[in-house]
Amino acid sequence: MVFWGFILAVAALLTVLVTFLSSLNIFSDMSALGMGAWFSRFFAPEYLTGKKISFFIALVLLVVGVIMFFVGRARAAKSGESDAKTEKSVKFLRDLKGEFKKITWPTLPSVVRNTGVTLALCAVFGAIICLIDLALGQLVKLLLTM
Repeated sequence: MVFWGFILAVAALLTVLVTFLSSLNIFSDMSALGMGAWFSRFFAPEYLTGKKISFFIALVLLVVGVIMFFVGRARAAKSGESDAKTEKSVKFLRDLKGEFKKITWPTLPSVVRNTGVTLALCAVFGAIICLIDLALGQLVKLLLTM
């Protein structure tokens, strides 16, 4: 229960954030309308959109996930057993942090050089594909006119 509550809460939180950030124009009317009018308009059924509905659903799922997480932790603590999935998740995140510390990140000049090489190769292969397409198109045109 702890694990699934955590997963549900994180997924719902990400959905709430994405929906909120993609709908900022909906929320920016508050300063023009005033707080009370904005709330009544925001929750009014005639102003409901798909983004608002998904925002509310994700918000409810976030609350359910947080409740599941804390209820599961309380039950596990009460029964004296530990949640193996939570311990594995925490261990995974600690190991992930340790692995990120081992990464040798490239310097800016090497990133610029590698980006230039990649763009040049994309241009060369794009030109080759265009030439092959042009040649095959002419070949098909020649075969169809015969």
